[in-house]
Amino acid sequence: MREYKSVGYDFTLIVIWLFSLCVIMNRVPDDVFFNFITEHLYYAIFSLIIVILFSINVIKVNRTGIIKEIYILPFKIKRKTWREIKFYAEVDEIYSGKYGDETKKAIWFLDKNDKVCLRVRRANRENLNEVLKIVDKFEDKFKNKIKIRNPYFMKRGWTKTTKHFLVNNNSET
Repeated sequence: MREYKSVGYDFTLIVIWLFSLCVIMNRVPDDVFFNFITEHLYYAIFSLIIVILFSINVIKVNRTGIIKEIYILPFKIKRKTWREIKFYAEVDEIYSGKYGDETKKAIWFLDKNDKVCLRVRRANRENLNEVLKIVDKFEDKFKNKIKIRNPYFMKRGWTKTTKHFLVNNNSET
């Protein structure tokens, strides 16, 4: 069977790299900093390329399961078979902050223990709708869209989601 892919971009590592560069630039005098960068330009470019490589990931779906891996390197971040996944759901993650609430849209794949085994953010992702059509052939979808406030531990699979996904035979699929 054919493999379907969805490429996603996560700019968090790039922002951290740039922020750390700015912090170093503010703590070190300008002439010393720029001399260091020009002398070690290859190290700076190499570290930026590594950060960019780890910022692009791919979700691959085929008949055996779903795989999340780094785009260019054959390094698998997570691999789940269809037997391990119970169902998937569309989730609005609402985070409370100092300046108000922030909502992030994601797809959660839940395992048999009612924990999140794979999380895919909808933002900055290409061909996700095609991938979800293929996933619908193999897995059940939770029919309601769920809103969860501050799911810091839940989205990593550290706590159970049973109180949010009360699934019985009537509400599944």
